[in-house]
Amino acid sequence: MPMDKGDKNALITGATSGIGKAIALDLAQRRLNVFIVARDEGKAGTTAKEIEEKTGNRPAYFIGDLECQRRIPDLAQRIKEKMQRLDILILNAGAVFKNRAVTAEGIERSMAVNHFAPIHLTGELLPLLQESRPCRVINVSAGAHWLSPVDLEDFNFELDFSGVKAYARSKMAAIMGFYEFTSQYPGNEIQFLSLHPGVVGTSFSENNGKLYSFFMSVLRPIMRSPASGAAPVVHLALSAALTGKSGLYFNRFKEKRSHTLTYSKAARQKVWDLTWQKIKEITE
Repeated sequence: MPMDKGDKNALITGATSGIGKAIALDLAQRRLNVFIVARDEGKAGTTAKEIEEKTGNRPAYFIGDLECQRRIPDLAQRIKEKMQRLDILILNAGAVFKNRAVTAEGIERSMAVNHFAPIHLTGELLPLLQESRPCRVINVSAGAHWLSPVDLEDFNFELDFSGVKAYARSKMAAIMGFYEFTSQYPGNEIQFLSLHPGVVGTSFSENNGKLYSFFMSVLRPIMRSPASGAAPVVHLALSAALTGKSGLYFNRFKEKRSHTLTYSKAARQKVWDLTWQKIKEITE
């Protein structure tokens, strides 16, 4: 997959700030056709204009609330209608929440945004991805997934909740989901790759109270810039050296092993079944 190709289409979620915005800017500079998914139309328009001013390449955008599973099929349909090809899908949108809250559909919010949304959107876009082969799906994960293994008996955090634990488990669940995509769609013409981009300064803590703000302020001196965090994501999306490789996890540019539990076929199948059962309950 060449590093500079104007006929390649890339779709990025969570692209109006932070790493996602930096990814979109980098790919636009490389003359890819960039599409972004955002919840807020004003922010999406501002981001598209800013990227166009810097690169001469204006991204198109889709408006969608990834926290709401019921709306994801409609979002995917709009994407499929507008995009004839999808060469690179980058699932970057993510969130951490200090207090437990559930969506209108009954899913804990960390799980909804960090796990259900990327798995669900990928599933809905599989027909387009299959038509676009070879293509790549990049799951922007977190090294934090090591902090707390998925609890298959408390998948929705009804018994035990902390913001950090929920973030870690939701990120691990997504890694497991993408490994399962690899198992169910063999052949490596659709490559499913996950990575930790490094500790990057984001707006995660803005609405999570003084404790989270203090925690982030302590980490700030060692945090990477959004552009630095975006670099390994762009590498995974475009590197010719990775052609044909799938079901892998990276710590920035280096292939690494993810948490031991993510390699359990039984655990992955349980996560997959719990996820799609809930999605079907909501959408059918």
